[in-house]
Amino acid sequence: MVSSMKVKDIMVKNVICATPKTKIRKVAKILIDNKIHGVPIVKNKRVVGIITETDFFVKGENSLYIPSFIEFMKKSKIFRAVSIKKKLELRSILKATAKDIMSSPCITVNPETDLSTLLNLFRKKNLHTIPVVDNNGFICGIITLVDIISLVKI
Repeated sequence: MVSSMKVKDIMVKNVICATPKTKIRKVAKILIDNKIHGVPIVKNKRVVGIITETDFFVKGENSLYIPSFIEFMKKSKIFRAVSIKKKLELRSILKATAKDIMSSPCITVNPETDLSTLLNLFRKKNLHTIPVVDNNGFICGIITLVDIISLVKI
């Protein structure tokens, strides 16, 4: 049954997206409030990247993007006591936008992709969330491993 199914049969069509200019604090809120694992980053309705939960941990050697850390530092008196260099680093984290931490380019699939091909892509690329784009490259859905798992009925 799964082998004859297509992405369009189980994808989520109402996709929550962000833009490259969206603050990462807002992206984190989108993930948490909607209980989702990834947010496609779109420009003119075309996918330019994706932010998943793992993108919030470390990007580069000195960049920490954990949202709770950001909120803690914004409210903390410790911030006033750190060196100027550290203050500049922390301020850059607070100003970070989606384009600063998104994974780009983003792997996408077409609604006509069969589920066996999708499963191989999930496995080979170690992905959990993939945006779905139409033949013109516009976002039209999103599919996750959870969507696949939901097909299993016990």
